[in-house]
Amino acid sequence: MKKYQKGLAAVEATIVLPFLLLLMLASGEFGRALYQYSMLSKAMRAGALSIERSGDFYSNSGSRAQRESEAKNLIVYGSTSAAGSSVLPGLTTSDVTIVTDYEYPFGSGNFYTELMVEYDWTPVFGDNFNTFFGNSLSLNFPMRTSMVVRVM
Repeated sequence: MKKYQKGLAAVEATIVLPFLLLLMLASGEFGRALYQYSMLSKAMRAGALSIERSGDFYSNSGSRAQRESEAKNLIVYGSTSAAGSSVLPGLTTSDVTIVTDYEYPFGSGNFYTELMVEYDWTPVFGDNFNTFFGNSLSLNFPMRTSMVVRVM
């Protein structure tokens, strides 16, 4: 080994290691975001099915508020009662919106309701990424999912 090459591997590792570490952490966060979006979609599907199978969601306005509350609790907590921890950290029933019914096509008697959830995703390793120019980039972004179901 030549004299000027001594310690060259340590210098190369010092240069490359931070980029490899950043790449590894970014891929882990991306996987976590996909997992949480999948959990959000599954919870949305469960809430939509509970409205669809309620049978009297559109026709009985007296029980509609109760059915909406149960659907929101099912999406957020995984059960119709507001007990326990939420399916995703920071998800609340105020993040769930149930849009009023509409008839399509008009006069057909087929009524539909849209459910929407907006969840503010936050990475594990911090909310901001500091750049070399003094600015910081926000790493938070809203996850949105919606579903339309036919109601009776």
